Parts: sequence; structure tokens; C-alpha cells
Amino acid sequence: MFGVYFIYYILGIVLIPGIILGIFAQTKVHTTFNKYNQIETKHGQTAHQVARFMLDAGGCTETNIVPIKGELTDNFNPKTNTVSLSQSVYNKNTVGAVGVAAHEIGHVFQHKQGYAPIKARNALVPILNLSSFFVWPLILIGLIMEILYYTTAANWLIYIGLGLYALNTLFCLITLPVELNASKRAYKMLVASGEMDTEEAEGVKKVLNAAAWTYVAALVTSILSLIRLILLVVLSRGNNKN
Repeated sequence: MFGVYFIYYILGIVLIPGIILGIFAQTKVHTTFNKYNQIETKHGQTAHQVARFMLDAGGCTETNIVPIKGELTDNFNPKTNTVSLSQSVYNKNTVGAVGVAAHEIGHVFQHKQGYAPIKARNALVPILNLSSFFVWPLILIGLIMEILYYTTAANWLIYIGLGLYALNTLFCLITLPVELNASKRAYKMLVASGEMDTEEAEGVKKVLNAAAWTYVAALVTSILSLIRLILLVVLSRGNNKN
């Protein structure tokens, strides 16, 4: 009985740092974005106009820019070659909005130039979409088989399940440099193109740095979740043997 309670205790405690960091990251990014989304740019162009200029100047004339619903739901879809800018960004001529749009343009040029980490991340997406359905069934079946003394088969199922779960952590690990690089590209492009002066660009940097915390939080949470899963498996197997 003590073992069961201890498992639930571990389940909650291990994830607490990730939960706290996640709350901090979300608060920081929304607070910083909202602050700089109230400061209009000196050139007066909207985020999608700046994004269009950057794409055309970089030879990506076929990349589309479309508005989407929501706040900070901005993304680039390489399959459709489309940059989607949220309602809080698309038609805004603010430092925050232009910074977010430029970040997505950074992703466009990552794909165009064959940036290795983004290739690796994209390669993992279909694997993760499939593997996410099998992680828990494999581990649970493995633990049940271990109770029935099918040890070898049980070990294989458990280890495969843990390995598939670890792919999510690997994905988060690769995503962090991808996002940081896109932000770095955005900052450089805005300054080099003359779309922003140094003062405005510093505001963009603060918005992008705040956004980076969300990816740090995702990585930490994924690592902690993997540790939690490993501990749960170890403790459950210990209970099975008692």
C-alpha cells in the first residue's frame, strides 16, 4: 500500500518545477507582447506588410501570408508554404506584432536554406504523431506481462514504450535551437533591412526572448515527464515483485 501512495507522490512532485516554469513562461510572453503591442513602429507599416517585404527581399515571393484567429497563434506551414499571422499581429503596426511576424519569416528562411535542426524536427513530427498512441499501451501491457512472468517480452515492450516517449523530449530539445535561431534571424533582418531602428529592435528582442521561455519550459516539462514515467515504471515493477 505504501508503494502505491509513493508512486502518486512522485507523480505530483516531479512535475511541479515544470508547471511553475510553464506558468512563468506564459505570463512573461503575454505580458511582454502586450506591452510592445501597444507601441507603434516609426515606419507605420503593419506586421503583414513588413513580413511581405522581408519575404520578397529574400526571394520567397511564392510564400503566402494569411490571417488566422486567436492571439499568438502565428505559425509557418512548410507544406502549404504559408505564414499565418494571428489577429493580434496581422494588421498591427506595433513593435510586438512586427517582431512576431519577423520570427515566422525566420522559419521560412530556415526551410529555404536547409537549416539542419528544422529538418530534424520536421522528420520527427510524423513519428511522434504515430508513436503517441502506443506509449502508454506498450508500457501497461509490458507491466501486465511482467506480472504473468513473461519477463523478456515485457522488458521489450516497456523499453520500446519509454523510447517512444523519449522522442518527445528529443523533439523539444531540437525545437529550442530552431526557435532561438528564427528569433536571431528576425532581429538581424529587421535591423539590416532598415525596417526598425536600434531602439525598436531592442523591443523586438525582448518580445522574442520572452517567447523563448515557453520553449525552455516545454523542454524542462518534457524531461521531467520522462523522468516521472521512468520512476513510475521502476516503482510499479518493484510493487509487482513484492
